[in-house]
Amino acid sequence: MASAAASPPEVVRAAQKDDYYRGGLRSAAGSALHSLAGAKKWLEWRKELELLSDVAYFGLTTLAGYQTLGEEYVGLIQVDPSRSQVPLRLRRGVLVALHTVLPYVLDKALLHLEQELQADSNGARPAQGSLAPSARGRSGARRWVHRQVAALPEPQRKALLRAVLVFRHGLGCLHRLHVAWFYIHGAFYHLAKRLTGVTYEPHGGESGVPELAVHPVPGGAQALGGHALRPPVLLGVHHPVVRHQDGVSPVQGEIPSPEAGLPAALPVTGRTDRAPAAACQDRRDGF
Repeated sequence: MASAAASPPEVVRAAQKDDYYRGGLRSAAGSALHSLAGAKKWLEWRKELELLSDVAYFGLTTLAGYQTLGEEYVGLIQVDPSRSQVPLRLRRGVLVALHTVLPYVLDKALLHLEQELQADSNGARPAQGSLAPSARGRSGARRWVHRQVAALPEPQRKALLRAVLVFRHGLGCLHRLHVAWFYIHGAFYHLAKRLTGVTYEPHGGESGVPELAVHPVPGGAQALGGHALRPPVLLGVHHPVVRHQDGVSPVQGEIPSPEAGLPAALPVTGRTDRAPAAACQDRRDGF
């Protein structure tokens, strides 16, 4: 009998929870770099720090054979296209690379190419003191791109610049189109999972996936096996959220929990000797 696939609301909720904890990990790493190296280094390495945070999060969960915090929250488990077993390590590695490294590489490469084309078209050079790397500070790849762009005639540079701008805009449209396709068919929420064929199954119950040895990690996701590095790293993201949910104000740099409720009662101005229902009735009568 075919196993029941995860419902779209469960997949979306798991992705939202993962994005939330990734944001907390990014914020903690950014605060540490800002405190140690200052604002200039933080601005210069912000994208790379976000990439390292994402790779650490998915490396200690998906790549290591664990459920992510979002998947554990809604009780989902990743399965390969056969829907009978969890993905192999190679497939999980490709999934993590496509989900985290590829967007960074594409964005960085297209941004540098666009800057080189605009600089050669306008004859402009980065101002002194700016964050743009100078010719001496460029990497070997950037110097190669600069030489290739400088050898192009002006019409070809303009045409290539327009193509780069269209391609960058098209990537955003492709992402939104893929999300819309998910809401229609409910199969793959992330493009990386569609490329690798990884889907979700409810863990336990009617799932056709063989029962796995799932061990709860205090303050973290459930583990498919044992791993000594994952709990300390993810507990640093999880525990501030628990403190905030328990009524303790989060420290600077932490992200409030989406489940954190409003105060139990709002301050009432004016007369307080009347029941709330009567006060609401008076307001309706006043209209």
